[in-house]
Amino acid sequence: MEDSKILQAKRLLYDLSNEEVMSIISSTDDMELLYTYLYNYNWDDGFEIPQIILDNEKCDLSTALLIFYGADGMTYLQNKSGNENLPKWQVFIEKLYNSILNGKYTKGQIAFRIPLSKVQIFKLRKILSEDETVFIEDIKGKDLDIRL
Repeated sequence: MEDSKILQAKRLLYDLSNEEVMSIISSTDDMELLYTYLYNYNWDDGFEIPQIILDNEKCDLSTALLIFYGADGMTYLQNKSGNENLPKWQVFIEKLYNSILNGKYTKGQIAFRIPLSKVQIFKLRKILSEDETVFIEDIKGKDLDIRL
Protein backbone atom coordinates (compact mmCIF):
# COMPACT_ATOMS: atom_id res chain seq x y z
CA MET A 1 0.00 0.00 0.00
CA GLU A 2 1.27 3.45 -0.88
CA ASP A 3 2.61 5.65 1.91
CA SER A 4 0.15 8.40 0.99
CA LYS A 5 -2.79 6.04 1.60
CA ILE A 6 -1.35 4.94 4.93
CA LEU A 7 -1.02 8.59 5.98
CA GLN A 8 -4.56 9.25 4.82
CA ALA A 9 -5.88 6.28 6.83
CA LYS A 10 -4.00 7.52 9.92
CA ARG A 11 -5.52 10.96 9.42
CA LEU A 12 -9.01 9.44 9.28
CA LEU A 13 -8.33 7.42 12.42
CA TYR A 14 -6.63 10.00 14.59
CA ASP A 15 -6.97 13.55 13.31
CA LEU A 16 -10.51 14.08 12.05
CA SER A 17 -13.89 14.30 13.73
CA ASN A 18 -16.46 11.57 13.14
CA GLU A 19 -18.43 13.94 10.91
CA GLU A 20 -15.40 14.62 8.72
CA VAL A 21 -14.60 10.90 8.54
CA MET A 22 -18.18 10.06 7.55
CA SER A 23 -18.13 12.70 4.83
CA ILE A 24 -14.88 11.38 3.33
CA ILE A 25 -15.93 7.72 3.61
CA SER A 26 -19.30 8.23 1.99
CA SER A 27 -17.76 9.83 -1.09
CA THR A 28 -14.50 7.91 -1.60
CA ASP A 29 -13.99 5.20 -4.18
CA ASP A 30 -10.70 4.00 -2.64
CA MET A 31 -11.56 0.69 -1.00
CA GLU A 32 -7.93 0.07 -0.01
CA LEU A 33 -8.09 3.17 2.15
CA LEU A 34 -11.41 2.12 3.65
CA TYR A 35 -10.25 -1.43 4.37
CA THR A 36 -7.08 -0.19 6.09
CA TYR A 37 -9.08 2.36 8.07
CA LEU A 38 -11.56 -0.29 9.10
CA TYR A 39 -8.86 -2.80 9.98
CA ASN A 40 -7.73 -0.29 12.63
CA TYR A 41 -11.21 0.92 13.59
CA ASN A 42 -12.10 1.22 17.27
CA TRP A 43 -15.42 -0.63 17.62
CA ASP A 44 -16.18 1.34 20.79
CA ASP A 45 -17.05 4.16 18.35
CA GLY A 46 -20.16 2.26 17.24
CA PHE A 47 -21.74 1.04 14.02
CA GLU A 48 -22.34 4.35 12.22
CA ILE A 49 -19.04 4.56 10.31
CA PRO A 50 -18.94 0.85 9.41
CA GLN A 51 -22.50 1.22 8.10
CA ILE A 52 -21.44 4.13 5.90
CA ILE A 53 -18.63 1.94 4.52
CA LEU A 54 -21.13 -0.85 3.84
CA ASP A 55 -23.41 1.61 2.07
CA ASN A 56 -20.56 2.77 -0.20
CA GLU A 57 -21.17 1.19 -3.63
CA LYS A 58 -17.46 0.32 -3.87
CA CYS A 59 -17.56 -1.85 -0.72
CA ASP A 60 -16.34 -5.35 -1.56
CA LEU A 61 -16.80 -8.73 0.12
CA SER A 62 -13.46 -8.58 1.98
CA THR A 63 -14.42 -5.29 3.59
CA ALA A 64 -17.92 -6.52 4.44
CA LEU A 65 -16.48 -9.66 6.07
CA LEU A 66 -13.96 -7.55 7.98
CA ILE A 67 -16.87 -5.54 9.36
CA PHE A 68 -18.89 -8.70 10.06
CA TYR A 69 -16.14 -10.27 12.15
CA GLY A 70 -15.18 -6.94 13.74
CA ALA A 71 -18.77 -6.64 14.94
CA ASP A 72 -18.60 -10.14 16.49
CA GLY A 73 -20.20 -11.98 13.62
CA MET A 74 -18.84 -15.24 15.04
CA THR A 75 -21.37 -15.00 17.87
CA TYR A 76 -24.15 -14.45 15.37
CA LEU A 77 -23.10 -17.43 13.25
CA GLN A 78 -23.16 -19.67 16.32
CA ASN A 79 -26.59 -18.58 17.51
CA LYS A 80 -28.81 -16.73 15.07
CA SER A 81 -31.64 -16.35 17.57
CA GLY A 82 -30.33 -12.93 18.53
CA ASN A 83 -29.58 -10.99 21.65
CA GLU A 84 -32.36 -8.92 23.19
CA ASN A 85 -29.83 -7.05 25.35
CA LEU A 86 -28.04 -5.64 22.29
CA PRO A 87 -30.76 -4.42 19.90
CA LYS A 88 -28.48 -2.10 17.84
CA TRP A 89 -25.96 -4.90 17.35
CA GLN A 90 -28.73 -7.34 16.47
CA VAL A 91 -30.16 -5.10 13.75
CA PHE A 92 -26.70 -4.27 12.37
CA ILE A 93 -25.37 -7.84 12.27
CA GLU A 94 -28.57 -9.37 10.85
CA LYS A 95 -28.71 -6.81 8.06
CA LEU A 96 -25.02 -7.36 7.23
CA TYR A 97 -25.38 -11.16 7.41
CA ASN A 98 -28.31 -11.08 4.97
CA SER A 99 -26.55 -8.63 2.63
CA ILE A 100 -23.49 -10.87 2.44
CA LEU A 101 -25.58 -13.99 1.98
CA ASN A 102 -27.65 -12.35 -0.78
CA GLY A 103 -24.54 -11.38 -2.76
CA LYS A 104 -24.64 -7.62 -2.27
CA TYR A 105 -20.85 -7.56 -1.93
CA THR A 106 -18.61 -9.13 -4.54
CA LYS A 107 -15.00 -10.26 -4.35
CA GLY A 108 -12.56 -7.54 -5.25
CA GLN A 109 -8.79 -7.13 -5.21
CA ILE A 110 -8.40 -7.13 -1.41
CA ALA A 111 -7.48 -10.28 0.52
CA PHE A 112 -9.33 -11.45 3.61
CA ARG A 113 -8.29 -14.16 6.01
CA ILE A 114 -11.00 -15.54 8.24
CA PRO A 115 -9.96 -14.53 11.79
CA LEU A 116 -10.85 -17.90 13.31
CA SER A 117 -8.88 -20.90 14.47
CA LYS A 118 -9.08 -24.23 12.64
CA VAL A 119 -11.20 -25.57 15.50
CA GLN A 120 -13.67 -22.66 15.25
CA ILE A 121 -13.95 -23.12 11.49
CA PHE A 122 -14.46 -26.87 11.94
CA LYS A 123 -17.29 -26.27 14.44
CA LEU A 124 -18.92 -23.70 12.16
CA ARG A 125 -18.77 -26.06 9.16
CA LYS A 126 -21.00 -28.43 11.13
CA ILE A 127 -23.74 -25.84 11.66
CA LEU A 128 -23.56 -23.64 8.56
CA SER A 129 -25.51 -24.29 5.40
CA GLU A 130 -23.89 -24.55 1.96
CA ASP A 131 -24.79 -20.89 1.26
CA GLU A 132 -23.14 -19.74 4.49
CA THR A 133 -19.67 -21.05 3.63
CA VAL A 134 -18.86 -17.54 2.37
CA PHE A 135 -18.33 -16.71 6.06
CA ILE A 136 -15.55 -19.28 6.51
CA GLU A 137 -13.60 -19.04 3.25
CA ASP A 138 -10.52 -16.88 2.78
CA ILE A 139 -10.37 -14.46 -0.13
CA LYS A 140 -7.13 -14.11 -2.10
CA GLY A 141 -5.86 -10.72 -3.12
CA LYS A 142 -3.80 -7.80 -1.91
CA ASP A 143 -2.97 -8.08 1.80
CA LEU A 144 -3.92 -4.84 3.54
CA ASP A 145 -3.88 -6.05 7.14
CA ILE A 146 -1.73 -3.14 8.31
CA ARG A 147 -1.70 -1.96 11.93
CA LEU A 148 -1.48 1.81 12.20
